[in-house]
Amino acid sequence: MNTKTRFIRTTLLPLYLILAAFMIQSCGQKSIPQDLIGEWKSDKSMITVRVKDKKTGFQFTSDSAIVILKINDDKSVEGSIGSAKFEKGKLKTNWLLPVKMSGLSFTIECGKIGKIFDKDPLPLKEVELWLSPGPANGRIEGDLRYTQGVNYFPMAGFTFTKEND
Repeated sequence: MNTKTRFIRTTLLPLYLILAAFMIQSCGQKSIPQDLIGEWKSDKSMITVRVKDKKTGFQFTSDSAIVILKINDDKSVEGSIGSAKFEKGKLKTNWLLPVKMSGLSFTIECGKIGKIFDKDPLPLKEVELWLSPGPANGRIEGDLRYTQGVNYFPMAGFTFTKEND
């Protein structure tokens, strides 16, 4: 191995990797704005639940529901998605991807929840709420996603309004 190759492998490559990791980490959302802390409520919106069917691929069932969230200072979240309640949700920041690329600032891992509405075919499902940058004027946009392994199925979109300051 010549001197130039050794210099590139031992000095420049690690330096580039460190710089790339720093740049990626500095792109996303790192902190939680204080005005995100509090109670949030959506209007009634259509939510779609999908179930894998061996014959037809997927079956879809929809109905409308309201989402209520209480985001705490310690990044814990509790609330309800329709008739399904959750208590041990976790608010996480999107620190990896730039917000301009992903449109995503925060995720709320709700864990396993029950039936969202009466006709919901899944007695238990794991879901996340994805929140856009904000809030702005006491409002924030969000999506409900069903998490099935590495697959994320979009179930609904919401506009949340802050209930209490």
